[in-house]
Amino acid sequence: MDSSTTRTDLVICKYISQAMEANGITQADLSKALEGRSKGYVSDRVLGKRSWAISELDRLAPLFGLPDALSLVAAACGSISSEAARAYEARERESRITDDLVEPRFEDLPPQELAASRDMNRNLEAETPDE
Repeated sequence: MDSSTTRTDLVICKYISQAMEANGITQADLSKALEGRSKGYVSDRVLGKRSWAISELDRLAPLFGLPDALSLVAAACGSISSEAARAYEARERESRITDDLVEPRFEDLPPQELAASRDMNRNLEAETPDE
């Protein structure tokens, strides 16, 4: 990654790579859309080593069924938002599973223990010595 490559650049590169795979688009197709840019030039951008220019994204967007660079960037950001939402849901699901394993729930207690937990005299009885 070039020191000038930002997180946004990487999000766009990841989206383009995934869209290329999903639509059967090759780097040669990108090169043709960019008016003959070299394979190395295109490869550096697809791999996130260099940033795409907005004018280049405008030329690439139609390959992915998008009207312009703004739509491509929005789609890339939306794909990351969806990914973040899925990761958050997975963490929440894992947390709920862990809570269920660690904290007993009253509905899971046997009837005797449930009744004892509601007994108002339980502390007094525990302190009263047996005779």
